[in-house]
Amino acid sequence: MTNDERRFIIDTMTWSFSRLNSFDNCKYEWLQRYIEEPRENILGSCYAQFGSLCHGLLEEYAKGEVGLWDLPTLYEERFPDEVTEYFPRRGNKDFRSEYFEKGYSYFCNFTGFEDYDILGVEKEVEFELEGYPFIGFIDLLLRDKVTNEIIILDHKSSTLKFKKNGDLSKTSLPKFEEFKKQLYLYSIPVIEKYGKVDKLVWNMFKDQGRIEIPWDLKEYEAAKKWAVDQIHRIEAETEWPMKKQTDYMYCSYLCSKRGSCPLREQEKAERSEKEFMPE
Repeated sequence: MTNDERRFIIDTMTWSFSRLNSFDNCKYEWLQRYIEEPRENILGSCYAQFGSLCHGLLEEYAKGEVGLWDLPTLYEERFPDEVTEYFPRRGNKDFRSEYFEKGYSYFCNFTGFEDYDILGVEKEVEFELEGYPFIGFIDLLLRDKVTNEIIILDHKSSTLKFKKNGDLSKTSLPKFEEFKKQLYLYSIPVIEKYGKVDKLVWNMFKDQGRIEIPWDLKEYEAAKKWAVDQIHRIEAETEWPMKKQTDYMYCSYLCSKRGSCPLREQEKAERSEKEFMPE
């Protein structure tokens, strides 16, 4: 495929937060995933499967399709069939069992969303930003029954680390900045319909925590600028380089194209040659 053909696809693309945010993970993967092989050789990850299972159950509950007390049993029944990819192992630590137990504990202790009017569940939103078409899915759009605040809530399986004083650790700040950009972009269509957004909330279901921040105009404008700048960077890309060397966690468990990555195959071959090179 020529760069002109790639550019045509990019020029007619409907954008999403995940398409923008994933560009810096590996440009070669992005090219294969969204341009050259969008329907081929796509691998899931254990973390994405776990997140999708929990998201799905929370969606069914919020829509009134299952009851609160059904959730632990449904989670236990579905986990073996829906979370099928390998988890990494570190020594004797079994991450698969750890994730299962954390999810099960969350649903056993889950109390629902009784304090809110639910305005949308997995709400599909389409909007434009400086002429670029976007699509997104809001996990929960809520109105506080007491304050009438409009709240965008996102379910997250990620772990964020905190200091003893309650502040986010330095290593978790980049991830949280990503979280904020996503919900600030989703604010665009919500503001168009409701005139405001008051809070952004993250339901950290694996760690049974909750993070909320007041909606901030400066961060909203910064997120919009980031999105447009990121599109411009993608439009200008012509080389689509792979990583210089594989990153163990990302390249082994997270990359959607890890099954057909030339860099992984090259590094495997090089290791094999070194291991079996005769004296």
